[in-house]
Amino acid sequence: MSLLYQVLEPLPDAMSALRRARELLGVFAEWVDDPFSPEVGPVVTVEQFHHARLYFPRGAFTCRDDSPFPPDGLVEFWRVVARTDALRGGDAYRVEVELRSEIAEVWPLIEEWGLQLELPGWSTPPFTVREHDESSTEAELDLMVQAVGPLGFDVSWEGALRGLPSSKLCGVQLCLNSVWTDQCTEPAPGTHAVYLSIGTRNRDVQEEWLHKTGLSLGPAVIGW
Repeated sequence: MSLLYQVLEPLPDAMSALRRARELLGVFAEWVDDPFSPEVGPVVTVEQFHHARLYFPRGAFTCRDDSPFPPDGLVEFWRVVARTDALRGGDAYRVEVELRSEIAEVWPLIEEWGLQLELPGWSTPPFTVREHDESSTEAELDLMVQAVGPLGFDVSWEGALRGLPSSKLCGVQLCLNSVWTDQCTEPAPGTHAVYLSIGTRNRDVQEEWLHKTGLSLGPAVIGW
């Protein structure tokens, strides 16, 4: 698997982070694929919930640690879901709901119990229907980033980085309102990050190559 290195510099908003990701591609990439598998991350704050309702009619509550729902402590959550007639199916691990405004009433409890709201891979534009691992055009990506607001969002560009002998799983990773931790993104509202991925076959030259970039980089994290 690849290693990702965060470029350590201020990225105050989503568009500046997107511009920086493209700048890095312009400087370091010999060639690059279209933006790969853009994905909206889980909703963890009530601000994200209200914004998600602009684009997503449904979602699914899960526990952030992938455990089943706790048997006790969520009485108010179930009461609100039942009162609003928002429930649309589910099991011990996943509860699908319509995103009714009333669900915001139980948000402090949702955070306390470590729940998150997963959004579907489809919705109203600009977040349109996509197959898993489908790429987008740069114009489509611009529209999605402009609409992201407080939502988590991540996208990767795979390509050959100049000076590295292998291009396998090389490229740039963009994480909006999230950070990369061990092959996945973790919600971090207000934090935007850009990473270089140095692939799977460049370990013997990686330290020299990273030093020559002249960038201030964070420690390696397990990537794609």
